[in-house]
Amino acid sequence: MNLAHIIDSHPADRVAIISRGRPTTYGTLRDQVAHVRGGLAKLGVTKGDRVVLLCSNGRYFVDVYLAALGLGAVTVPLNPSSPAPEIEREIRTVEAKVVVVEPSAAHAFSQVDCTTIPSLTAVVATEAGKVECANLAFDDLLAADQVPVVEVDDDDLAALIFTSGTAGSPRAAMLSHGNLMSNILQGRSANEGIGEGDVVYGVLP
Repeated sequence: MNLAHIIDSHPADRVAIISRGRPTTYGTLRDQVAHVRGGLAKLGVTKGDRVVLLCSNGRYFVDVYLAALGLGAVTVPLNPSSPAPEIEREIRTVEAKVVVVEPSAAHAFSQVDCTTIPSLTAVVATEAGKVECANLAFDDLLAADQVPVVEVDDDDLAALIFTSGTAGSPRAAMLSHGNLMSNILQGRSANEGIGEGDVVYGVLP
């Protein structure tokens, strides 16, 4: 099962996320994700392509993460506070096709020469005009037609997570849709007291 389906069964009027004090219902989230999925598809993103999220915890991250998974693409969350050389190295390592950048990472990302990264076809700014080298804004993705979720196998790659090793540069750990779903189920088992109406504070990514 594609992990993107995780938001499908919840009531449309129930709050899914609260970002910057603004609640988003599951109905709105599903609608936004389907549009962003269409926007990424319009950029040529298909199964196996790498989509880098240079974003902190918030609605943009959630929308793009689920949209990319829904296309069978591989999500690559990077720390928006990382220095430019580290950002560039990691983008090159994963051969990113699209990078989504929030304003807090704009200065560091402006030092990355995108023209020398052959795999990179688009840079999307979460807020228009805040990332000088971006050729698209998040609203452009939202304006695209909705497209359906692409089905995947449990062992298909879903995410590449750079981990801090004990020696050398961070390496990308591979996580499948099945891995992530297992993590979610384990988390639910360990927190049986959490139920409908409770709010979980998300620290990651």
